[in-house]
Amino acid sequence: MSETLAQIKAPHFTAGLLLQDDLVVEAAPIIGYMKKNSWTRDDVRNYCRDKGWTISVVREEAIK
Repeated sequence: MSETLAQIKAPHFTAGLLLQDDLVVEAAPIIGYMKKNSWTRDDVRNYCRDKGWTISVVREEAIK
């Protein structure tokens, strides 16, 4: 299992999200729809690219 903490920077907000095994499991309220709709890492990456937002990995680690 892997866990990734990421940060999204948009013109009007900055928000964090947590992925486990490339699935959004926690998200700031402004991007809560990503958790609610079970977005994958690729879904998030593509959406951010299309919106012109920046996403970056803050921390990534293997979880036992």
